[in-house]
Amino acid sequence: MTRKFFRSFMIFMIIALLANFAYAADSGSYSENNPAQKVVARVASQDITELEVMMFLQPFGQQAMMLWGSEQGRKMIIDDVISMRLYALEGESKKLDEAPEFKAAIENTRRAMLAQSAMRELIKDINVTDEETRKFYEDNTAMFMQQERIHARHILVKPESEDTAVKIIEYLKAGTSFDVLAEEYSIDPGSKINGGDLGEFPRGVMVPEFEEAAFELKNPGDISEPVKSQFGWHIIKLEEKIPEAPAPFEQVKQQIIQEIQNQKTQELLKTHAEELEKVYKVERF
Repeated sequence: MTRKFFRSFMIFMIIALLANFAYAADSGSYSENNPAQKVVARVASQDITELEVMMFLQPFGQQAMMLWGSEQGRKMIIDDVISMRLYALEGESKKLDEAPEFKAAIENTRRAMLAQSAMRELIKDINVTDEETRKFYEDNTAMFMQQERIHARHILVKPESEDTAVKIIEYLKAGTSFDVLAEEYSIDPGSKINGGDLGEFPRGVMVPEFEEAAFELKNPGDISEPVKSQFGWHIIKLEEKIPEAPAPFEQVKQQIIQEIQNQKTQELLKTHAEELEKVYKVERF
C-alpha cells in the first residue's frame, strides 16, 4: 500500500471527520487508552486524535489497519491526515464550504449517518436463541456437510529407492512398528517425527497417485503397496475412514448465529422501511 493509495481516497476524509463526532459522543470519560482522547498530531492548534485516524482508515479495510501497526506506515498515515487537515483549512479560508455542491455533499453525508444510526438503533436488540440455532442446523444440514475424509500415515522414500520401499513392506509384515519405520526411513520431515501421521484430509488435497491409493484402503490398519508419485515412493497406512456427514453442531454454531442475525436484520429493516412509508409520504417517479 502506498501514499498514492491514500491520496486517491482523500474524499473519504470528509465522511471520516463527520463520523468522528458521532463516535466521540459515545467515547466515555477520559483515558490515556481512549482513541478519542489520544492526540497524534496538531495543526493550527487543532488536535488530530487517534480516533480520527481510525475513522480515516475504516473505508480502506484490514490492510490499512495492518499498515497502521508499523512505524513507517503509522508516520505515512498521520502525514496523510495532516495533509487533509491542511487542505480543509485552506478550503475554509477560501470559503469553499459555502459552495452549493459542498453543502449538498454535507447534507447527503448527514442523512446517510442519520440513516445508519437509526438502523443500528433498530437492530441493536436482535438476539438468537439456542432453540433457533439448533433448529436452523437441523433444517439445513446440507449446508454443513463435510466430504468424506481419511486419517492416514505414510512413509516416503526417494524416487530411486524402490528397493527400500519393498524392504519396509517386509518389515511391516514381520510386525515392525509403522511409527518406528517412519522415523527411521521417511524423508518427509513434516510427518516422520510423528510416525508418518498426515492427519485427516479429503479428496483433492494430495497428489493423485497418493490419493487414489489412500482412499482405496478399506479398514483401519490396512497398508498399501509402495505407491510412486513425483515425491518418491509412499507406503500408506489407513488410520480411520470418516464418511461424509454434517459438521458437528458446536463447530458451526457461531456461523449459524451470524446467519440468523443477518436474516433477522434484513427482515426487520425491510419491514420497518415499509412501515415508515406509511408515516412519510413517498413518491416514486
